[in-house]
Amino acid sequence: MAPKSISYKIILFSLALAFCLSMIPFQVSAESSIVQEQVFKFYLDPALVPDLEFAKTVLPKYVDDINTILAKNTARRLLFDPETGIILTSSKPQTDSARFPLPTEGFEIWAHASYTSSTLSHGGYAGMDRSGAGVLAGLKWTRLYDPDNLTTNQVKDYAIQVDHMLHEMAHVFGAGMGEYYNLTSITDTTGVEPFLDIRLSNPADGFWSDKPDFRTDPLLNLATASTRTEYLATVQYSNLTAFIINGNYRNGMPSFENYTIQVEDQTGAPVADANVKVWNVRGGSSNPSELLFDVFSDENGQVTLPWGGVGSTHTSSNFLRLIKVYKDGSSIVQPRYFSVFDADLAMIVYQANTITLTLQPAPSKTQTFFSTGKNDGWVRESVQNSQVGKVINTEAGTFQLGDDSANRQYRSVLSFNTASLPDDAVITNVIIKVFRQTISGADLLTTHGDLQVDIRQGAFGAKAGLQTVDFQAASNQTNAGIVATPTTGGWYTSVLDPQTYQFINIAGISQFRLQFEQATDGDGVSDFIKFFSGDSANSAKRPQLIIEYYVP
Repeated sequence: MAPKSISYKIILFSLALAFCLSMIPFQVSAESSIVQEQVFKFYLDPALVPDLEFAKTVLPKYVDDINTILAKNTARRLLFDPETGIILTSSKPQTDSARFPLPTEGFEIWAHASYTSSTLSHGGYAGMDRSGAGVLAGLKWTRLYDPDNLTTNQVKDYAIQVDHMLHEMAHVFGAGMGEYYNLTSITDTTGVEPFLDIRLSNPADGFWSDKPDFRTDPLLNLATASTRTEYLATVQYSNLTAFIINGNYRNGMPSFENYTIQVEDQTGAPVADANVKVWNVRGGSSNPSELLFDVFSDENGQVTLPWGGVGSTHTSSNFLRLIKVYKDGSSIVQPRYFSVFDADLAMIVYQANTITLTLQPAPSKTQTFFSTGKNDGWVRESVQNSQVGKVINTEAGTFQLGDDSANRQYRSVLSFNTASLPDDAVITNVIIKVFRQTISGADLLTTHGDLQVDIRQGAFGAKAGLQTVDFQAASNQTNAGIVATPTTGGWYTSVLDPQTYQFINIAGISQFRLQFEQATDGDGVSDFIKFFSGDSANSAKRPQLIIEYYVP
């Protein structure tokens, strides 16, 4: 029977604290600084060993390379005797079952590899034997290499062989259960905004940016290298993996019962009665999510919850939580992922008893975009109430809104290149500003109603440049914002509806069409307002798109 897991109360830790802790150089504890040696043996398919003497020559080099990496931040070393440590077998040597508890010291480690005709070596899992041995099992190798004489094309395959042994060896000692690599790409499937994904490929990713040491860990990545020397210089276990390898976690990791979330505003004051939602997000295909908790913070801005879910926390089906917080139906803080590996870091590496995950509003960034003059301008309809554009002007330093003496409406299009927004930007506010040059005729906000703003993700027409069809082309959202009254100094400002933020194009242009609520007042007199366009010589008065956002 397996020993009972240790029960902990764990409080999630803040992003700032987690980042600081990850920057602390890893130190092997005094207890684990004594080198611990494990006898190592290869069990190899005879098809991989046509020349036994060659195997006896090259396999010690494999073990030396593994020891080179182990020596970087662990106290484990492999002892390999090529005369007794190479066993040829066509069958699996291990039982893959054993009586618990498994030995945590002095046990042998075996590597079992069979031949594959594939282009590259592959496969592997952490096995065990009734003798207590830990097994780097299921390895499929194309051949044995002499590490000292690798061609450029052979480096990758040799690196795969060593990498997969290092990966499974970490599992043998209890590290990485649930697999770090299941967290390389997670898609938010909650259906509840704001959405937050995990992307290891993004250097600024909120989940991985505070774990830089994981990027060289064989449990997460296969290091890209053009030479054996480069591979050995690059690969290193993360602090968490190394700590577990040094410890006695082969029979299971510590478990925990509860965690606490602290909700604060930007001043650091606790937010009471905040709606805290927590989802279990699965690793692997499609990342299905399940809402586990929908609760409210207490007067101290806190909520204490069990981990929940079904089964072990160290499986990809129950190892990740996504936390979002709302007040009066609106998101008030930056969403946050928290995995069992974050808890392992807290409990095992940093030995924290109470660690707080503080959720606060993310620092906002602001970008101001100016309308592209060659693409903006006005469009006048063909005849009154036709709703069809006929005449355009895209070169003037102004655009105009209102009607002419034939009661034909003017609409105008503003075009902004918003591609410089980060791919993972979460938009929190969008403002359109235009500066009035002159008014002709009536006070249009009195006679023509509100000044309305339509939004289009991309161009209204078939191209970015202004076209007559832009007058009536479909928008993603009509009346996305309004200008009821001009502001002091000549600026007309519209704050867009948050429901329209999804139509801001982070990959290209975003266009906005301005028009008055009433097409004409029918008086047969030209009534219009001219605003400075993107072609205006006065750059300070050109149309502006102000976007506030944060990056998760």
